[in-house]
Amino acid sequence: MSDSWPDRFERAGLLQRVGLLGGGAVRLLANAIDKGLDRAATIAADSKQAFERELDPNMSDARVLEEWEEPRRPPSRPDASSK
Repeated sequence: MSDSWPDRFERAGLLQRVGLLGGGAVRLLANAIDKGLDRAATIAADSKQAFERELDPNMSDARVLEEWEEPRRPPSRPDASSK
């Protein structure tokens, strides 16, 4: 039974075609869920590693070296002469 999927689909009846399409949709959804869970697990592992790295007693906390404020510009107004 080494028929290709398109050959099987062409020979199939209506109910079999629905089954083939449904099976393909389920497989696609399962692969998407699997990829999503793998990505979530990777993010969780990376987050845990970053958190544990911050608990290292040999690392010092971040310090602010210098602070300054930039002057704020007033919001621009539409030109009155353009009316």
